[in-house]
Amino acid sequence: MKIKVTSNEFIPELAFILCYPYISEEEYWARLKELQSLNVKEIELDGPIKLGSINVIGKGYRGIIVKAYHNGKLYALKIRRVDCEKESLEDEALYNKIANGIGVGPSLFKYSRNFILREFIDGINLVQWLKRTKRDVIKHTVRDMLFQAFKLDMIGLDHGELARPVKHILITKDNRPFIIDFESASLRRRVHNLTSLTQYLFLRDNIVRRRIEEELGKWDKSQLILALRNYKRIPSLRTFRSILRALNINK
Repeated sequence: MKIKVTSNEFIPELAFILCYPYISEEEYWARLKELQSLNVKEIELDGPIKLGSINVIGKGYRGIIVKAYHNGKLYALKIRRVDCEKESLEDEALYNKIANGIGVGPSLFKYSRNFILREFIDGINLVQWLKRTKRDVIKHTVRDMLFQAFKLDMIGLDHGELARPVKHILITKDNRPFIIDFESASLRRRVHNLTSLTQYLFLRDNIVRRRIEEELGKWDKSQLILALRNYKRIPSLRTFRSILRALNINK
C-alpha cells in the first residue's frame, strides 16, 4: 500500500505511522509539513513487521522504519515515535553520517528532527543468511564485518549494539554486510565495536557461532581471547590482524 504525502489532507493510515503510537491531529500536520520539506513523495506500508493492520520494515523503542520514495527512488525512512524519550533523531543522523565517511552503514540522504531518510538495504539478518551460505562466502563476509567494526573503533564511534548484531547487521544478496541503526551510538564512551562483535560471533554459545564453526572449523579459543585482550590494550591494525589470524580468516 502506497500513500502520497504531497497532498494536504488527513489520511488515517499516514497519521498512524507519522504519530505512532498516539495519533494527534496537531502533531500530524506538523510532521506532514516536516516530511514534505524533505521532498518525500510517497510512503509504502510494506514489510515483515505488523503494527495493527499496517506493515512496516522496522520497529524499535525510538522509531519505526518504512519504505519511502524520493524522485522515484526507494529509501528507508525512520520516523521518531511520539513517545520517544529523545527529542530528536539528529544525533543518530550525525553518527550515521560519520560512519559513512569511512564506508560504514547505509548512506544518509536527508534528515530532520523527526525523520531520517537513508539508503534502503535489501538484506537479511545473520541467522537467515548463515542458513543458506557456505564456507568461502562466510569467511569473506565475516571478515568484512569485523573490518567495519574495526574502522568504527579507529574513529572513536561506538555503535553500542554490536553485542547483538542479529538486529543490527543486514547482509545483501551479493553478501555485503551493512551495520545499521546508529541510535545508540556515541563518540563519548570507550569503543567496543570489534570486541563485542567478535565475542558474539566466535565465543558465545548461540546459533550464529555454531553455524560459523560448522562451516569454518574450530578456532583456538585461548589464542583468540589473548588476541582480544591485546587489542583492547592497544587497538591498532596490527592487533586487529592478530584477531583475524587467531580465527584463521586473515586470508
